[in-house]
Amino acid sequence: MGQDAARRAVKVTTTGDAPAFPLTAAPHVVEFAPPRNIAIGAETPWGIGAPLSRLLPGTTAVRLGADDLAGTGDPAARVLDGSRGRPLVLVVRDAHRHPWVADALARTLAVRPDAIVVEMGVPVAVSGGLHLATHGATRACGQAAAEILAGAAVPERAERALAA
Repeated sequence: MGQDAARRAVKVTTTGDAPAFPLTAAPHVVEFAPPRNIAIGAETPWGIGAPLSRLLPGTTAVRLGADDLAGTGDPAARVLDGSRGRPLVLVVRDAHRHPWVADALARTLAVRPDAIVVEMGVPVAVSGGLHLATHGATRACGQAAAEILAGAAVPERAERALAA
């Protein structure tokens, strides 16, 4: 039941020149990891790298935190490592709450406007040619987004958005 709810909750938005969807090649996934919430305590599983790699073998994933991008002249260069010739999926959580995430996302999209953005928190602003909002960062939300990107499940509302 929870997985079905997560699948129904995903909102797919296309703007401008949307990249090919669903993905037909293994992508490079970059997950921007904001600091851990002290109320949670331990690291909680989130993201789409692992479930997407099961659906599209050859998928690579990296998780970057603020410290990984600090001091770089252009955070996009670090984000783009490993993405040459491959679809790029940028995964964020509450990007509006973390200026370093918003900056890295904007700079990366300036270089790779074909990147797919997956927002696993509160979707405040739509960015990227193809944007998925999961409305949560649970394992079920990550699985639902991965299924949609791999073409394993396309919710009715995504079909309507793509047809428009």
